[in-house]
Amino acid sequence: MRVFLLFLLAFLCSEFSAQSVSGTISSIDGQSIPFASIYIKELTTGTTSNAQGIYSLRLDKGEYHIYFQALGFARKEIKIVVSNEDIEMDITLQEQDYRLKEVKVYSGKEDPAYAIMRKSISLAPYFQQQVKRYNADVYLKGGFDMHKIPLIMRKQLKEEGIEQGQNYVSESVNKIKFTLPNQYEHIQVSKRSSIPNDSEDQVMGFLNYSFYDVDNEDLISPLSRKSFSFYKFQYIGFFKQGDYYVNKIKVIPKRKNQKLFSGYIYIVDQLWNIHSVNLSNTQFFGTIKVKQVQEQVKERVWLPVSHLFDVDVKLMGFKLKANYSGSVDYHDIELNDAVIVPESVLIAYGGMEEEKSDSIPQLSKNEKKIEALLQKDDLSNRDMLKLTRLVNKEKKEEKEESLEIEDWGNNYKVVKDTVKRDSVQWDVIRPIPLSDNEINSFNKSDSINMSLRSAEGDTTKAFNNHKNRSLFSKVISGNHSFSKDSALQISYPGLINLKAFDFNSVAGFSYMQTMEARWKLDTIHHLTVQPYLKYAFAQEQLTWKLENKYYFAPLQRGVLSLSAGQWFSDFNDESGTHPLLNAMSSLFFKENYLKLYQGNYIKGAFDIDIVNGLQFSAGLKHARYIELENSTDFALAYPSRSYEPNNVVSNVDSTYFNSRSSNSFSASLHYTPKNYYKIVHGRKVMQYSDFPTVTLSYRGAFDFGNTEMSNYNLMELRIRQELDWNFMYAFKYDLGIGKFFNVGEMHFSEFKHFNTSEIPVSFKQWHNGFVLLNDYEYSSNDWFIQGHLNYKSPYLLLKNLPFLQNKLWNENLYIHFLTNEKILNYNELGYGISDILLVGSVGAFVSFENTSFKMWGVRVAIAMQGLF
Repeated sequence: MRVFLLFLLAFLCSEFSAQSVSGTISSIDGQSIPFASIYIKELTTGTTSNAQGIYSLRLDKGEYHIYFQALGFARKEIKIVVSNEDIEMDITLQEQDYRLKEVKVYSGKEDPAYAIMRKSISLAPYFQQQVKRYNADVYLKGGFDMHKIPLIMRKQLKEEGIEQGQNYVSESVNKIKFTLPNQYEHIQVSKRSSIPNDSEDQVMGFLNYSFYDVDNEDLISPLSRKSFSFYKFQYIGFFKQGDYYVNKIKVIPKRKNQKLFSGYIYIVDQLWNIHSVNLSNTQFFGTIKVKQVQEQVKERVWLPVSHLFDVDVKLMGFKLKANYSGSVDYHDIELNDAVIVPESVLIAYGGMEEEKSDSIPQLSKNEKKIEALLQKDDLSNRDMLKLTRLVNKEKKEEKEESLEIEDWGNNYKVVKDTVKRDSVQWDVIRPIPLSDNEINSFNKSDSINMSLRSAEGDTTKAFNNHKNRSLFSKVISGNHSFSKDSALQISYPGLINLKAFDFNSVAGFSYMQTMEARWKLDTIHHLTVQPYLKYAFAQEQLTWKLENKYYFAPLQRGVLSLSAGQWFSDFNDESGTHPLLNAMSSLFFKENYLKLYQGNYIKGAFDIDIVNGLQFSAGLKHARYIELENSTDFALAYPSRSYEPNNVVSNVDSTYFNSRSSNSFSASLHYTPKNYYKIVHGRKVMQYSDFPTVTLSYRGAFDFGNTEMSNYNLMELRIRQELDWNFMYAFKYDLGIGKFFNVGEMHFSEFKHFNTSEIPVSFKQWHNGFVLLNDYEYSSNDWFIQGHLNYKSPYLLLKNLPFLQNKLWNENLYIHFLTNEKILNYNELGYGISDILLVGSVGAFVSFENTSFKMWGVRVAIAMQGLF
């Protein structure tokens, strides 16, 4: 105990020995400046004031140079000496005066901003790669004000701990380890939060986002090499800060799009690196504002020292305002020796005086080209792209190209609450003071936690309504549970969920229950077992199936699966009508689209990557296909109407619906050259390729002399690809050809079925399916050729109208064609708007057969299939 007390005393003394430097940052008219940036030169530490303009620093004895700045205000440098007393020091910032420098005006009267941006864009690869590794201590604080909750959601969210009119806040101390090219290891040292079920994973992702990451397709940086296709730039002026001049440039998106920014970017003259940004990004749910200030934390190295993210959310009756601010302290910064510092940049830093010119190493051929381009004041777009390629290529060590994409999330790990701190200790270490609302939020949360712990008599339990739900609630609405060592995870969707209830004309009403058990055999190998039970009330029959998967070779995507059951299935089981939509159509319109059979089966399958990009799949199946009839005529409307028979399809002989047995084998090869991938939690996840995917597949059944069993052979060749350019425009194609050989008897489920959407509303995408083609009618057991083309653009037709230009939708053109023994030269043409609230699509389609008009229709799609 004595040793412990001495240790505790030493720890507290170390934290409290520092002196406080605090005050308020305001403008000359007395208005406080929220989230102003503060940088301590000697500590390479950045922080911000809070929402009320109050700042607080803890500094040991010594001399410090502290820089106070805010976007729109001139930077102020204060030199202080910290001794034994706290220092109260209010700071007044003057508005920044911007001057226009003398510039040359070339033909076309181009704005001077473009010449600056070309230099900065060209050197973005250098700035992205100049630091090999660093360590940083990060303080992160944020939360949200819940202004409005729709009435229908208030009770549910209150049970989760979120109420209208309340403020919620979280703060954490973190350690970041960065390693080139993009590896981040995040360790959360300590955390305090009043936010129920709080997680900062996504926030740390925003914090690690770099505007030099010009290949990011989710957010297009103004420094992207293709930025001139998306942005206009306007030169505002410059100001002097220390030894450097800083250019202020307005960023104007040419079109409104959720991938683009608007606002201001500040570029250091002659160095061409980012000084700071004040940008906003508009999403369907609201606006995200990003403020970031960079400082010279080491010779020739500028890194972000303070971050601010503001999010205004207005969606479906919800109104909330969230903000996160971050303070960063860098240390152990190591430069990347594999990149060459451009000579002109060294001169701008004052690192190459004329008297030292004899020691300058001889420039390489590429370096000479780089310097020649950097000396040009009128750098053209072509020169910029050439300079970007040269900077990206110029390395001392050339590395063999790898198809693995480095991902910061791979090394994201959190060590929670390794250091427990009370409110007094947080007051000492917190570099960004709490606002009044945040203090009240923590006080309220602490009171609730103390009341709960006192009532339960258990000091280890925290306020978490979700984890403390009753057994009854878990059974009704579902639950995810883990074993003590987390090796076993049980997922149960509950007695009441959208997948539990179903209706169709064959089974009538049915009720299903399922669960999933997942065993982690080690960190990367696991086994899943998922049983299903379903009772069909009209058929008075209980059906079942059991699906098992073993992931045995995660780096080769190796999966062994075994399944068996007695189950009602759709003849077009892979791409037919969704059961939920079919149930609604049957009950309310007496239109049953599904055609069903009973399959009693056992099946084994095997998948593995032979080499990267070449996947082999094979499967064996024994099945008994049993014919089913409609068993009910029930519906909530149209009592005089009858359902269509289950085993009647135009162009299909009724004998194909008869019960029969089948022994089948399938195999396929999928090849994608240069297929890039990520390693996520020890498993390979394929990402993209610049080349098409070619699939050669075989499927066949053998009767072994028994005429009551299926007998056929099918060979199929397919090629598909998605081509993206300029980050927004995309072209997809999917082409296939197939032929059946030695066809004897077979079941209708073994035909080649196509991706059709006869129902007006679907959960499908339209880029690889037939939107107006009748389900089942043109399924083939002879030969077929099909193709699908899709062009996507943010602006194509309707979005050029003034009142639609600000929408974040995309426009699409579709072309689908099919020809086989039943229909010759069938074509569909369509136009659609997609990404409505990210999930909705509306389209108009017309079809032709042999150039003759067939039909037209309007369709709606909701991309929510994974939820049902």
